[in-house]
Amino acid sequence: MTSPAAAPPLQLGQIAVSLPLTNGATTPQSITLGFATSTQYGSPFGVNQLSQNGYASGQLSGFTTSPTGIIQGNYSNGQSKNLGQVALANFADPQGLQSLGNNQWQESFNSGAALVGAPGSGNLGAIQSGAVEGSNVNLTSELVDMITAQRNYQANAQTIKTEDQLTQTLVNLR
Repeated sequence: MTSPAAAPPLQLGQIAVSLPLTNGATTPQSITLGFATSTQYGSPFGVNQLSQNGYASGQLSGFTTSPTGIIQGNYSNGQSKNLGQVALANFADPQGLQSLGNNQWQESFNSGAALVGAPGSGNLGAIQSGAVEGSNVNLTSELVDMITAQRNYQANAQTIKTEDQLTQTLVNLR
């Protein structure tokens, strides 16, 4: 049994390569590879330095909206990213919109075309994130007024009932 022939030693220097091309470029294309300054260290591979140039994966954990309508997503890895922007529309005559039902409206000839823009621009309003619309009345006084109105209604109903009974009694006396 004979041993396999040893590979010839690698000669550092230049290697000329000729590539035939079929895409219409000049053929053959000559390329010279230079290995004179290449190095190879005879040691096993190992990680010498660890650095990170990105972020860990994250899930959308919430979002906020700026007064100008930009929706910003907040992620579980601490990063934030702009996801989109809310657009508002105004009409020359908002009373001319056509009702589609279920609190939906459509532009009509009377309303004019929609004037679309970013919140806070032109005569469009701003957006307030996380706010709940508040009432402009005193709820306690409104509740007391409602109870008073209910008692007045009951008293009036009792008066009508009493008057009806008196009328019936008078009719029965004749």
